[in-house]
Amino acid sequence: MTSIPMIPVRKLFELMRRVRKAYKRGGVKEALNVRGLLTPHEVLRICAEEKLKKAGYRIVNRDEAPDFIKKVGSPDIIAEKNGSWILAEVKPLDQLARYEQAGVRLILVTNLEKGKSVEIWGIEELDLDSS
Repeated sequence: MTSIPMIPVRKLFELMRRVRKAYKRGGVKEALNVRGLLTPHEVLRICAEEKLKKAGYRIVNRDEAPDFIKKVGSPDIIAEKNGSWILAEVKPLDQLARYEQAGVRLILVTNLEKGKSVEIWGIEELDLDSS
């Protein structure tokens, strides 16, 4: 059985700080380049939080969230601005990234009632200068 290496908390926070700084300086691709031992999932979550903060949202931890959000689960990001709530689930999708190279229209099919209630943010949309 293989053991997972333990990362000291101080080192983890330093990596997260470096990713935030790289994201603000050069965007998602630069943040991914400095990620160290952080997973792409964690880097994309950090970038999305920073983008939401720039748009005036407050990142809320699950314990601070209202009951109607707590009862649906634990999304990766919970954000609030003027009573408007956003839930974000970060899902790096290597398969779709590979399909994107074909340059054709892609459709993500899910079991949601209304697909129009979902926004998809790729690397371009995550960059701070995109609206």
